[in-house]
Amino acid sequence: MRPGHPALDPLVRRLFVGVACSALGSGLTMPFLYVYLAEVRGISTTTVGLLFAWMGLLGFAGSPVGGSLIDRFGPRPVIITGLSAEAVGVASIAFVHDAWHAWVVASFITLGTVGLYPATTAMLTRLVPEDHRQKVYGFQFMLMNAGLGVGGLVSSLLVHLGDPSSFQRLYLLDAASYLAYIAVVLSLPRGTGALARRAPTSDEGPRPGWGTVLRDRTLLRVVLTSVVVVTFGYAQFETGFAAYSVGVAGIPANTLGWAFGANTTAIVLAQLFALRLIEGRSRSRMLALCAAVWCVSWAVIASSDAVSGGLAVLLVVVGLGMFGLGETLWAPVAPAVVNDLAAEELRGRYNALQGMTWTVSMIIGPALAGLLIGNGLVHVWVACTVGGTALASVLFLGLRRHLTPLQDGRRPGQVELAA
Repeated sequence: MRPGHPALDPLVRRLFVGVACSALGSGLTMPFLYVYLAEVRGISTTTVGLLFAWMGLLGFAGSPVGGSLIDRFGPRPVIITGLSAEAVGVASIAFVHDAWHAWVVASFITLGTVGLYPATTAMLTRLVPEDHRQKVYGFQFMLMNAGLGVGGLVSSLLVHLGDPSSFQRLYLLDAASYLAYIAVVLSLPRGTGALARRAPTSDEGPRPGWGTVLRDRTLLRVVLTSVVVVTFGYAQFETGFAAYSVGVAGIPANTLGWAFGANTTAIVLAQLFALRLIEGRSRSRMLALCAAVWCVSWAVIASSDAVSGGLAVLLVVVGLGMFGLGETLWAPVAPAVVNDLAAEELRGRYNALQGMTWTVSMIIGPALAGLLIGNGLVHVWVACTVGGTALASVLFLGLRRHLTPLQDGRRPGQVELAA
């Protein structure tokens, strides 16, 4: 098998069709949620930042339940439930007019989808042999970003800041993409990705649960370091990045689609190369490299405020494209570390806890961006994003000594590559 070209199980291929459909739909709307709520519906910047933080708080509260449901019922029903909530919620965003409307819809989406990401990861993990998982995670991410990139480019041509109906059409199309994904998941056999039932034995101890997960200190180190890098990386995408680019650097709102297009293009073009790069190398060092790339990308984006016109747009587009290069390292490596730490019967909970990285970050990151940028503390926000990702790079380097060579991705006969 050539690196970066894993032979996919037919069920994985089918699942990826659904992933591509939803990614295309999400690409239509992802660059514009902040702009839609703040600029089109007139909701204040601070309120929008707090709304994103509220979504993170709800996700944090609900994630443990999602992880437990995955381990109890399997990932398939959890995925179907999450996609259904996503479809209804995204369609409802099209009809938001006031702040309280946005809070209700955001709450519904967040609570309905708490198990969606960890369930998808758990299903993929159980459908793929251990030594091919990292490649499949990367391939999934590349496919998702291809859809996001196409959707972002299309949306940049269709959306008009003075025409609310242009945004409404995008959200309805996004909702339809989730319906297509639901149809794909419903076509999978019942029990796909579920844990095989084991015959009970008389000497079985207590059923493992969240206590076992929370006593895994290595997992907690991975999660806490991930919170730092996601807070000052991914969590700034929809709030901080858009607020800074449009409100501070002064670039036109419709060029955000081109920036996200550059991001996803970089991912699609670089992902297979990245899979070859990380093969046999220390995962902790690859995560440190990822955080370092993100640090540089935020510095490039921040510099757009020092110039104007086309050069400002260019810096924003290039900066987000650089961020995509770091993502090609993060996407295959981060879930591989967590799933190599996980016991099979706790896979849902382990992925849910790692998923809480995103929910915690979405509490801190958007609120921080909204409060800082909304109150004119732009340079403080820049220092947080650049400095926070730099700190995460150092923390990931220290993670290596807490991982076994196999957990760190250094396979027998390949350990020398990690040096």
